[in-house]
Amino acid sequence: MKNIRVIVAVAILAVTFISFKGVQKHKATEKAEIAALFDDCIIDLEAQLQTSLENDKLNPNDIRVVEIDEEVNLGFDAFEYLPIVFDAYASAELTEKDFKIFESEQEVDLGFDTAAYLPSDFDAYAL
Repeated sequence: MKNIRVIVAVAILAVTFISFKGVQKHKATEKAEIAALFDDCIIDLEAQLQTSLENDKLNPNDIRVVEIDEEVNLGFDAFEYLPIVFDAYASAELTEKDFKIFESEQEVDLGFDTAAYLPSDFDAYAL
C-alpha cells in the first residue's frame, strides 16, 4: 500500500512538471510570434514613413479633386416650398463680416479676493 502511494505521488509530480514544461514551451512560442509580428509592424511603419516622405515632395498642382454630385431625395418636392425667385447660390461670396462669433467668458467667483494673495505688480496677461 505504501509503495502505491509513493508511485501515485511520483506520477502526480511527473505530470505536474511535464505540464509546466508545456506551458514554458507555449510561452516561448508566443514570444516568438509576438516578436515576428512586431518586426512586421516595424517594417510596415518604415514603409509608410518612406511613402509619406515621398508624398511630401508631391506638387499640389498635380492633385486632381473629383467631386461627385449626388442627388438627395427628401421624399417631397422642395421646389414647392421655396419662393419663385429663390437662388441658393446668390450669396455664395461671404466675408468675415457675415459671421458673428460669440465668445462669452464666464466670471469665476472663488469666494475671496485673489488680489490679496498676488504680488502688487502681478499681471496675468504679461508676456
